Amino acid sequence: MIQQFISYIKGQDARFIFLALMLIVLPSFEVPKNLFAVLFATSWVFISYRSKNWGGKWRVIDTIFLLWILADIIVGINAVVVHGQPASGSKDIIKFVLVGWAISRSGFGVSQIVNLSVIAIIFATIPLAYSYLNCNGGTCVELNSVGHVNHTAIYLLIIYTISLSLLVFNFKNIGNFLRTILILTSVVLFYVVIDTHSRAASGLIAIITFMALLYSIYHYRNWCSLIISILLISLASIILVYDPPAVINKFINGSNLTGDSPRQKIRNFAYYVFKIDPILGTGIGNFPNFGHDDIKDSVIKEEGVYDKNKFMPFAHPHNTYFVYLTGGGVLMFSIFSWFWLNIVQIIYRVNKSSNEKWLVFSSSSSVVMIVLGIGWVNTTLAHEHALITMFVLGLLISMDREGSCKVTK
Repeated sequence: MIQQFISYIKGQDARFIFLALMLIVLPSFEVPKNLFAVLFATSWVFISYRSKNWGGKWRVIDTIFLLWILADIIVGINAVVVHGQPASGSKDIIKFVLVGWAISRSGFGVSQIVNLSVIAIIFATIPLAYSYLNCNGGTCVELNSVGHVNHTAIYLLIIYTISLSLLVFNFKNIGNFLRTILILTSVVLFYVVIDTHSRAASGLIAIITFMALLYSIYHYRNWCSLIISILLISLASIILVYDPPAVINKFINGSNLTGDSPRQKIRNFAYYVFKIDPILGTGIGNFPNFGHDDIKDSVIKEEGVYDKNKFMPFAHPHNTYFVYLTGGGVLMFSIFSWFWLNIVQIIYRVNKSSNEKWLVFSSSSSVVMIVLGIGWVNTTLAHEHALITMFVLGLLISMDREGSCKVTK
């Protein structure tokens, strides 16, 4: 098996190898992650130039990618010149946009896409053993490079949807070895996400799992899928009643997920940071550089009095939408919104034209539902989250390009 894997790797070009290496180190090692991301994008440019094949015709999504990068540069310059803030946060956006763009034009085959996905799944699951071995109680499950437990929960939830999608949608078409791997990783990832005690991630993993079970009943239309689904739902119900996980208590006893006091104070603060420069923002990643004094005059002008207890400066806005509004203003937020609207259209087209339904499901659930859903209460499109998101979306866009080429022919 190992010899076959080595032979397979030797047969791949630099793009596949560097992307695979990025996925291997992404959840665990900071510097190698950035290095392999750059090497992947660079190798794509080199190979495309040498072969005179840039991955197909220019499309709307390419315009969005290009405008995203140009707007990011403009926002960075504005942050330095107008606000005296650093432009260092702009590097992260350029990195994950270039990676997603390059993946979408690399033309990976179906077997390559599956193998890259399996690599991402395995190397997100293995480091969890280290986290648990070094955990002294509580919600201390963290991937080294991803960081905070809530961010780890989001990353693992995205990986879980990839694993579950591959398993459910290709159950009959994959070998016993891969099927076993995917069953194990899906079970482990499900447990760990619940064990992070993240309400948003735990709620979504239940919804996504239920959706996958419903699909399996509809798609396979046999007693086996129905019985397995009923057994799993019954088991989950029994556990919830007799031995509920700790996160259930957070749902019952905790404050409202979108309206709890600390997050609301951060959102209040973010709103007035956005008003400092609503067109171009104050620079991506510069949110923690602002404090009460920066918004006080604006609050008094609008509300008449400044109540310091209503606002909380923080390391990030705890809201993906406010990340783009405060950091990049209406300019960046408009491109951000256009991107997601176009992704929804692409999901619809690929669902009609491609047999790779697992990729459609993982894109719509892990990306649209997770990134945009949890994005209301946390930052979901930055750093490792953004790279794994662009990995999935890049593959989806690539599949859409392939379907478009078939229609053209």
